[in-house]
Amino acid sequence: MKPALLTTLIFLSAHYFSFAQQQKDVKLSAVPHAFTWINSPKSFTVTSGNSIKIVAQAKTDQYVALDGSYYINNAPKLLFTPDSNFIFSARLSTTFDSVYDAGAIIIYSDSSNWAKLLFERSDERTIHVSSSVIKNKITDDSYHAALTTRQVYIKAATAGNVFCFYYSADGKQWNILRTFAYDKTNMRLGFYAQSPKGPQCTVEFADISYKLHGFTNYFTGE
Repeated sequence: MKPALLTTLIFLSAHYFSFAQQQKDVKLSAVPHAFTWINSPKSFTVTSGNSIKIVAQAKTDQYVALDGSYYINNAPKLLFTPDSNFIFSARLSTTFDSVYDAGAIIIYSDSSNWAKLLFERSDERTIHVSSSVIKNKITDDSYHAALTTRQVYIKAATAGNVFCFYYSADGKQWNILRTFAYDKTNMRLGFYAQSPKGPQCTVEFADISYKLHGFTNYFTGE
């Protein structure tokens, strides 16, 4: 076999294996439901029962402009169908090599309706925890906290018809960021990573925790 042909076959085999791997259900012992992909990542690695690394390829984002002038929905999203009430949290970390590199917890129904709690490099110097709730491609954007670290704990929780987003420096003392209403029909929950401006972005989601009940303390989400 010619070397060039052999190299091509090796490349195609590796690409097919990576693609096939991404199409399978992803299971983490911390969550009693299987995850599936919407938009495959560049790659991913399950590093333990409660942690995963997701590599988003270039030109990936999950964003709607406030004036409706721009829309993109190609970030790799790893989602599962949650229970009606839940408390879902993780520690996010990334190197933030490029502007708008980010990772998030996302509540997702379809391409026009989602809510995200984002840890993002928002400009050349600033790293923010921010959030958006998108309904029929109409969004709000809220910038909650500027941080000096490259990791943060974030949490999404619901009890009945009330949804809340939280963040924490240590995973113990939680700060409430916002409350909102969200239609639970066809709702999924999970993670995503993005790299709108850079060549790629690797986000680690660790210390993943999922509880099959709603919060009883509104201010802590526990």
